Amino acid sequence: MIHGKVMKHMVNKFRPLIQVGLVYMIANFKVTSAMNFRPVESEKVLNFLHTTKIQEIRGQKNIKIAEQSFTFCTVEVLSTRDSQKMFLSGMIIFVSNINFHVLCILIPLY
Repeated sequence: MIHGKVMKHMVNKFRPLIQVGLVYMIANFKVTSAMNFRPVESEKVLNFLHTTKIQEIRGQKNIKIAEQSFTFCTVEVLSTRDSQKMFLSGMIIFVSNINFHVLCILIPLY
């Protein structure tokens, strides 16, 4: 998974062209190193340019793309992320089991 970035002044151009869960071919973009904030653990960021072209790949069946992604880590790794702003890290605390639905709370560490 890689983080894609669209500059503020280009959001209106690309927003109607992209839908969550679909597959696209993307051309004319710039790949840079991820700096401070990373919503995913990739070392790279895909930056959209004015010349970026997006084309939906149609006819692909049985492709499942998760809308959420997470990884588990040890308490030791989690403690090294305390007070850092690079990754969104948190602890999941199970509160109760109500009618077979598990209620949980994510507590961000920042």
